[in-house]
Amino acid sequence: MHVGLLSSQLGYYGGEIHLLDLASELRARGHRVSCLVRRDSELAARLAGAELPVYSLRLLDWYEPVGMTALHRRLRRLRPDILHTHNPRDYYIAAVATAGLPVRNVGTRHQLYSIACPRLKRPFLRRFAAMIAVSEAVRDGLLASGLPANRLITVPNGIRSPDAPQPLSDLQRELGLPKRSGPLVGSVGRLCPTKGMDCLLRAAALLRGRWPGLQVVLIGGEDGDRRFGRHLRCLARDLGLAVHFCGYREQAARFLPAFDVLAVPSRAEPFGLVTLEALARGVPVVATRSGGSREIVRDGREGLLVPPDNPPALATAVHRLLADHDLRARCMRAGPRRVAAHFTLARQVAATERVYTQVLAGAPLAAAAQADLRAISSAN
Repeated sequence: MHVGLLSSQLGYYGGEIHLLDLASELRARGHRVSCLVRRDSELAARLAGAELPVYSLRLLDWYEPVGMTALHRRLRRLRPDILHTHNPRDYYIAAVATAGLPVRNVGTRHQLYSIACPRLKRPFLRRFAAMIAVSEAVRDGLLASGLPANRLITVPNGIRSPDAPQPLSDLQRELGLPKRSGPLVGSVGRLCPTKGMDCLLRAAALLRGRWPGLQVVLIGGEDGDRRFGRHLRCLARDLGLAVHFCGYREQAARFLPAFDVLAVPSRAEPFGLVTLEALARGVPVVATRSGGSREIVRDGREGLLVPPDNPPALATAVHRLLADHDLRARCMRAGPRRVAAHFTLARQVAATERVYTQVLAGAPLAAAAQADLRAISSAN
């Protein structure tokens, strides 16, 4: 099978990690892979570094004719069986660029919110034989956008097995953290309102009386204008908190064992790769009941779930995991088992490969994937 993978994203976030992992694993499974990406993107460089076939194109917006024409010509030469699209605006690029070509369109939706102006976009979306949602919460958003259920399928994200952990002292030294005088609560993600790190800081302020040595570690880059990052720094100062802003870190998951608790305080979380990475390393998680997190973490088993935008509830849950050693130990044991059973990269890629096969055969999408989801749900 020949699979084209399309993304016009400039940055390198969860969706781009997903594409790179998928391309590498599809190639390892014997498929031909062609990656069609924006020439000035970080993804293009990383794909080339992984020795994957990269076709760098001018890709700007779905209504930009030069990029779509170039993509159409490239697809006409490559003739992939499947064009798998990973960025929302690229659905419309793919729909136009594949017109008149024997290519079947498949998309992956990494966003929790519904598609804006779905009636206007429906003619483009009709050209997709399948739309993959990374969680049931994301699938619900697609259903709310009016996409037909018989072309929607949920394939949860998966991760590779983690490498052997580094000594905690090395990890803390690399992050530039001072000598510990209390627990470390960390969060990993972009410094943006959606990730809810302001809620974490307010929760930490509520914990200060019980845990006077508490330190908060934030790992993640900032949005373009850095406004929210400045807001967080001001908030930390006003609350009198010990907060370490560590910035973007390559392979941030390797730092997770340095945390006593990982907080995922997102206001909207489509899935939560960092949650999987933490569980796989035996790090207890407190996450919000927002989108995909509640499909990963079983409350009281691998971690605790709290309402979004609720600092008191977040503070209470973090305190429970720090103070209740039996609960903490159970979570540390259960996390790796949960990931190994249901959220491996091999399982994700096999399910995606099955979607391709069913699309090319014109077969119903749902049966096999829904069986997988029932297995995950039955473990809840």
